[in-house]
Amino acid sequence: MPEKRTSMYVGMEIQRMLVQELGSFGASIFRKQCDELRIKAEDIGLNDLLPLSRRMVRTLRPIMGNTKAQKIGKEIQKFKIMHELEDLSKKDSSPARSRQELKAYATLGNICYTIGDWTEAIGYYEKVIKLAKRLNAKLKLAEAYTNTGHIFKRRSNWDDAIENFNKGLALSTELKNPAGIAEAYRGLGYVFWRRGEYSEAEEMYEKAIEVARQSRDKDILGVIHIEFGLVHSDTGNQSGAIGHYRKAIQLLESVRDYQQISRAYNNLGDIYLQNGEWKDAIKHFDKCRESAEKINHRMMIAWSWFNSAEALSKSGSPDPAIEKCNKALEILEKLDDFVGMCAAYRNLGLAYRKKRDWEKSEEFFRKSEKIVKQIDSPFNVAHLLMEWGEMYKDMGEHDKAKDMLARAAETFDKIGAKIYLKKTKDILQAL
Repeated sequence: MPEKRTSMYVGMEIQRMLVQELGSFGASIFRKQCDELRIKAEDIGLNDLLPLSRRMVRTLRPIMGNTKAQKIGKEIQKFKIMHELEDLSKKDSSPARSRQELKAYATLGNICYTIGDWTEAIGYYEKVIKLAKRLNAKLKLAEAYTNTGHIFKRRSNWDDAIENFNKGLALSTELKNPAGIAEAYRGLGYVFWRRGEYSEAEEMYEKAIEVARQSRDKDILGVIHIEFGLVHSDTGNQSGAIGHYRKAIQLLESVRDYQQISRAYNNLGDIYLQNGEWKDAIKHFDKCRESAEKINHRMMIAWSWFNSAEALSKSGSPDPAIEKCNKALEILEKLDDFVGMCAAYRNLGLAYRKKRDWEKSEEFFRKSEKIVKQIDSPFNVAHLLMEWGEMYKDMGEHDKAKDMLARAAETFDKIGAKIYLKKTKDILQAL
């Protein structure tokens, strides 16, 4: 096939992809980016797609948000790699070809994982595992197992996640690869945290920090400190949580990782929220939003809004809280962020409870209940029961209140969430 025809095909396919994602705006922005790269749209080739994808991300991020922009950039990269794999398939079998295929499938898996195409990502990682075993490529094999663990983690498939993290950990330990070891321990720590197994989570995160320091990767170390802080927060060790979040911010600011910085500020805000320090909570949620806005990271912007809403409701301002929750839900529903949606609906239930609109309050608690069943998180279940039980207390339906609050207290006690256990018992004692 002549090069000119190939280039026309590449240009047409990329333009078609962008029109599908962005409508007519996709065609015009494609041609504009080609002009700025000094390439005719009809002459663009596979080797031009990486710089094009980077330009598309930078251009679309302020308009559409970081998540959508990254997805489009990754789809362009995916197109390039798929066609390179097609070319490889025409070559004779050889170790060199197999190594190129291994690298391509690993990259495709990472792209699909990043943009949330998890089923497709697992398919590519399965190809990586098969090829890596044949080539004895243990580093790629370890990465594939660990990344598969992260996908199962996102889906709350805890047992499958643990199995894959352990496989990745064993290989990374054999290879003496600090980054791989730290990442596997981090994944295990997250699973144990979500399951409410806090002592196991602490053990994993302590090991992750010890090894991550050897890799000198400030990003991974910062993320570990954030997630370790969550364990301390849930178990009532607030000073420990604050220490981890502040270390994370210091590390992440040095590498300008605004996505994770926003996450750390959000978690600091939650500490002040737990303590009833509403102004300080809102101040840190605002810092979370400001960091997220630097890259238009819409998920964290939404989290800052619904978390601020809880502080506003509890400080006597339910109307602006309702407005913030509704703004958050507009984003969260598009992102299929079930953890965020669960919290936003719960906080709407709280806001309407403060307004003594019992019908609306119960409506939103039920919406939160429907979602919380999908995420298999004992803490979120108990938190919802606590807020819902307090609604029944305010209504004067004490039997229903006692039932819900007792169930919440039982779960908080079981998972070791001391601060929330005390709050729940205080509400029960007031009945």
